[in-house]
Amino acid sequence: MTGKLLDIKAAAGLVLAEVSALDAEAVDLADARGRFTAASVPSAADLPGFDNSVMDGFAVRSVDTVGAGQGNAVSLEVIGESRAGAPSDAVLGAGQAIGISTGARIPEGADSVLQKEVVDIDGKHISSTTEVEPGHDIRRQGEVTRAGDVVIAAGVKIGPVEAGALAATGHGKVSCHRRPTVSLLTSGDELVEPGRPLGPGEIWNSNQFAVSSLVAESGAELISAGTVPDRLDATVSALEKGLEADLTVICGGVSVGEHDHVKPALAELGVDEIFWGLALKPGRPTWFGRRGDARVLGLPGNPVSALVVFRLLALPLLRALSGGPARTPKVTGRLASPVKRLPGRLHAVPCHPAADGHPDDLVPMPQLGSHDFLSLLGATTLALIEPGSGSAEAGEEVETLPLGGH
Repeated sequence: MTGKLLDIKAAAGLVLAEVSALDAEAVDLADARGRFTAASVPSAADLPGFDNSVMDGFAVRSVDTVGAGQGNAVSLEVIGESRAGAPSDAVLGAGQAIGISTGARIPEGADSVLQKEVVDIDGKHISSTTEVEPGHDIRRQGEVTRAGDVVIAAGVKIGPVEAGALAATGHGKVSCHRRPTVSLLTSGDELVEPGRPLGPGEIWNSNQFAVSSLVAESGAELISAGTVPDRLDATVSALEKGLEADLTVICGGVSVGEHDHVKPALAELGVDEIFWGLALKPGRPTWFGRRGDARVLGLPGNPVSALVVFRLLALPLLRALSGGPARTPKVTGRLASPVKRLPGRLHAVPCHPAADGHPDDLVPMPQLGSHDFLSLLGATTLALIEPGSGSAEAGEEVETLPLGGH
């Protein structure tokens, strides 16, 4: 590889240049998990929608409990029941009580709830030595939110809490940005589907499964995945179809060897090269280009490199297209052992959490090379070691990224 290698931060800036969130669409709430809201979402109603009971017990008039205490029990007549989903339409009068369950509507005339545990029940009467103030154990209508108040802002990722909040405020659908589409190609005559026997010089195709898993974790939609033989015509044909996606990812074939056909195929298809070659280990032979709104990321064929570059470049792009933040807050960790710095190149080092010691301590994982995919087993984090001489020492704080697609 000739020419100046591109700094990873500059590369990320080029990948994210002119990126805007994809169009909005109405999405069923059941299908909205992992999507980003395209607009702020107001509450459809007051929450709670009516005054209701905090406890199982009896709805009462607080004035009827005045003076209750040890040796002085008040007695009230029970005239009905208000249950969750089946409210009582009775109007509470002096000296009366209505049985009530948690979440049930407070009957007209009542202003407090006597907890079931503080009353004695005798047929249609209760007695209690507990005096309560107005509003005791009552949730007031609208105390959580009022109709029209913003519940979730635009650009928020919908997870379990957000989905619950949307359901609680009356939304069966929500406006979200469209999921980015991804086509994935793996290049090489030597690649064989896992589970099939290997012939001479063949290897099982790990990249397709590792990268497609990252695509799924990112929230994008994988619309095609396939293997491309080392022929220019086959590469052109596969890439032409792949360019229908928002992002085409191709693993391998981006170098300048006799059997590397990706670059000439992309040139034939009118994809403009933005950069080729990163000041990064692993991941130096990386290619990025664009044709209109279609973007192409050429990953190295070595599986560790492919995973690292996807995490550093593809994930922020997919997040931005989804309507989320492309750049997330910087997170640091502490090295549990030294890591050699590389002159002129960022070193992305897979790490696992230290079993003992400080929770931010990261243990760098030994690797035979970027082909050693099994060395990633147990890794949760990439430690980003800045270029330089010498080593980043144990105890030094370094920038980190989660290794997965979150």
